Amino acid sequence: MKIQAIETGHFLWRETDEVTYVEPAVLSDHPELCCAFTTRHAGRSGRALNLSFDLGVRADVLANRQKLLHALGLGHTSLVTVRQVHGKHVCIVDAQALRRGLTGVSADALITTLPEVPLGVLAADCLPIVLYSLQPRVLALVHAGRLGTYHRIVSAVLDIMYSRFAVQSQHVFAILGPGIGACCYRLDERAVAPFRDRFSDWEEFFLPQGEGYWTMSLIRANEAQLCAAGVPAAHVHTAHICTVCHGEHFYSHRAEGRETGRGMGVAVLLSSVVPHDRSTSREF
Repeated sequence: MKIQAIETGHFLWRETDEVTYVEPAVLSDHPELCCAFTTRHAGRSGRALNLSFDLGVRADVLANRQKLLHALGLGHTSLVTVRQVHGKHVCIVDAQALRRGLTGVSADALITTLPEVPLGVLAADCLPIVLYSLQPRVLALVHAGRLGTYHRIVSAVLDIMYSRFAVQSQHVFAILGPGIGACCYRLDERAVAPFRDRFSDWEEFFLPQGEGYWTMSLIRANEAQLCAAGVPAAHVHTAHICTVCHGEHFYSHRAEGRETGRGMGVAVLLSSVVPHDRSTSREF
């Protein structure tokens, strides 16, 4: 199955010998930012690219993470991640936090102003969302699944960007990576009821599918939070790549179960723009 976002050129398919990922084409206008959403493929090697310590041998996952950083031209850095818990806690990644270490920290979003500090969130159906401003330079990476969306984690991140870092909404850009689409995210009354109680616009992102069932659009729900926070629609770039429909390329918890691997969204503010031949494109 063709991936429309790749076909239209809005996202680029990148492949090295050991890593395969998709990259938003908008980065050509913002060379100060590096961003990638991994697939399940370890490049042309034919191996799998699992990036979760919980679902693989630690040494193998460490090697995979280092290969990813190297493919992005970030081999001189260390990947910053936290324990994701499907909540709304936001971790500020500053110099003090890095000195203290983030081992044991639970959060579903990271924010930094530091250059050359790559942030990473794991995903296998949940939406990885990159939020950034270049005036001032602030970067956030969000893990937004159903529960994170319910807790309005995108709104929480933007509130911090506005209040703590003096970012203005018109300067914010958003990139929504691959995640489960409304085509495949079927939920029952028990899962939908909390949204009905909390969101006046819930019917904008839930579609009825017969008595007691709906499908949910994580994309529409999070785009609504971006819109409500003043992010210009023209600054929102969405992959519209369903991880279930394209399970041959992406991990999917819904399709494969909890033991499937995990991909990752990675983003970093660059201190300088250094061109490097990091990948090649290929056709499907």
